[in-house]
Amino acid sequence: MRSSGKAARRTVLIVGLAGALGAAAIASAAGGTGVGTHKTRKGTVLATSRGYSLYMFQKDKQHGKSTCYHQCAVVWPPLLTTGKPVALRGSGVNSKLLGTVRRSDGKLEVTYNGWPLYLYEPDRKPGQINGEGANQFGAPWYLLNTAGKLVKSCPSGYVMSSSGCVPGSY
Repeated sequence: MRSSGKAARRTVLIVGLAGALGAAAIASAAGGTGVGTHKTRKGTVLATSRGYSLYMFQKDKQHGKSTCYHQCAVVWPPLLTTGKPVALRGSGVNSKLLGTVRRSDGKLEVTYNGWPLYLYEPDRKPGQINGEGANQFGAPWYLLNTAGKLVKSCPSGYVMSSSGCVPGSY
C-alpha cells in the first residue's frame, strides 16, 4: 500500500507540474492578441481570433496614432494587446504587417499595415460586417484585407487601389 501511495503522490506531482508548465506556456503565448481572417461578402477580411471583423478608421493616419477615444471608443472599441500581436496560423495574415501603437491612456492598440484596428460594437456575432462603410465620428470605417488594404465597394468596371476606385481590373 505504501508504495502505491507514493506512486499516486508522484503521479499527482508530475501531472500538477505538467499542468503548471502548460499554463505558463499558454500565458506567455497569450500575451499577444491573435489576428486572423474570415470570409465575407466583401472578401476575406481581418478578424479577431473569435471571428469578429476588424476595421480601420479613415480619420486615423496610417502609421500614426489612434484618434478614436471617449464615445467613439465605446462604439468602436480598439483591439488591444498586452504583447506583440500574433498572426493566427493558416489565416493569411502577414505577421510583418502587424504592429502596435500606444494610445493616450498608455494601452497598446494592434495595428495592421500601420492602421490602428477596431471592433464594431453592433457586430454581435462572428462574421458580421455591419460597420463597413459607416461614416461615424468624423470619417468612414473600412474593413482591411490581408494585404493591409481598405476593402471598399467600387462601381462595376472599377477596382480599389490605394488612391480609391480606379478604372480596370486586376
